[in-house]
Amino acid sequence: MYKTMDKPNRAAGILCPVASLPNRFGVGDFGENARRFVDAVAEAGYRIWQILPLNPLGYGHSPYQPFSSYAIEELYVDLDELASRGLISRAPDFHKDDARIAYEEIRLFKFPYLKAAFHRETAKGYEVLEGFMREHPFVRDYGYFMANKRRHNMESWQYWSEEEKKMGIVHPEVKGEYAEAYYFEVWLQMTLYRQYQSLHAYANQKGISIVGDIPFYVGYDSCDVYSNPGLFLLDPDTLQPTSVAGVPPDYFSATGQRWGNPIYDWKKLEKTGFAFLDERLSRNAELYDIIRLDHFRAFDTYWKIPASCPTAVEGEWVLAPGYAFFDQLLAKYPGIDIIAEDLGDLRPEVLVLRDHYGFPGMNVVEFTFPAYLNRSGEWADRENMVAYIGTHDNETAKGFLDGLDPAERARWEGALDRLSYRGSLTRKLLGFLMGLKAKWAIVSLGDLLERDNSCRINVPGVIDDKNWTYREKDMEEVRKAVLDSRELLEKGGRLG
Repeated sequence: MYKTMDKPNRAAGILCPVASLPNRFGVGDFGENARRFVDAVAEAGYRIWQILPLNPLGYGHSPYQPFSSYAIEELYVDLDELASRGLISRAPDFHKDDARIAYEEIRLFKFPYLKAAFHRETAKGYEVLEGFMREHPFVRDYGYFMANKRRHNMESWQYWSEEEKKMGIVHPEVKGEYAEAYYFEVWLQMTLYRQYQSLHAYANQKGISIVGDIPFYVGYDSCDVYSNPGLFLLDPDTLQPTSVAGVPPDYFSATGQRWGNPIYDWKKLEKTGFAFLDERLSRNAELYDIIRLDHFRAFDTYWKIPASCPTAVEGEWVLAPGYAFFDQLLAKYPGIDIIAEDLGDLRPEVLVLRDHYGFPGMNVVEFTFPAYLNRSGEWADRENMVAYIGTHDNETAKGFLDGLDPAERARWEGALDRLSYRGSLTRKLLGFLMGLKAKWAIVSLGDLLERDNSCRINVPGVIDDKNWTYREKDMEEVRKAVLDSRELLEKGGRLG
């Protein structure tokens, strides 16, 4: 396990996707500006950088529908580092000043440089990749998966030939024309892992721990399902899901949320000692210092929707073997650090499961502040928590506050004024966040910059050209906002 340092109590952190950092290629990567961001975070007194899943972006550019639970998104390759090693010439600026991430255009721009660097580094053969392949066995399946996917213009694996579908299971010999496409994927992952591990080590040297997010489910069009179809509830003949994941109707949605991810076959997982999930978490614990388990409630009960149902209205709650899984995981990896994403309408047993293992839960102030105002029993500010104004799924703080009706906004501001918080209403709310009992308080970069909802990261259940495209353009503006927030940490007793 890649463990680094003790995680302090009363620490503060910043939530910022790697992709959202300023960069001269229109999308953040593992290069210079990521290090400049780490420098500012450390100088301001923060101890945590929370990122979103680094995995290859899937449907709708969502990091929560990735093509693999282990691979890293190719857009995060730092081209300048490849140029410094003499593998490519220096690339010109591209979409540097765009307000949004133009994923596909940037991917097309970067791809020839990546191919050129691959050819130069492997000019004497593919032996240079062998060490990485031994240490990261996932890349063997992933090489087959992505080589075929590119050959089919990124079409889902369900439409491939029977021979191609079997590659991730039977592992045929790699030779001929196919070899170059396969080893290019291996080289990409070797490069991404090397660059990320260098950035991770740099952050740790500065006293910064990285929190990484792990989705509970995997996407259907993923290497995970392609290589392990027997571990999911799929029709044995068509390999189509018989049941899919989601959440039932609630006050957010009358029809619920039908995510469409395939459901685990928990009986088969148990027979293997949960090997698939064990590997997912342990491998990600090598990438991150702290793991946030998304949709934690599904380790207790999960919503099982018939694949034929177009919404999440039909379904049933099914009991999951959460205790059996965590007992064996923590016995094997006792040092693993986990945050439980315990948001939403939960049955009490979910919180009992969380507390049984001492996992910190989450306090999202946009949701809980009304209970604080009303002094209701729902308000629970306690130490073993991670507090946020909002997550990547929430409105920005400014957007949320601007949307309150005048009377409610006045109530919020009056309560914050009585606590002696000053500045804009957003700034006052950030001060409130830092003053909570929670052992970690994490603020979104967009909230430090007081961005409105045009900079919201994601609106759940929506596929459009806005979700996941938030980016900042000016690194100096980012650096100044981070450094200017130091006084919030100091007043909240959270200076690292």
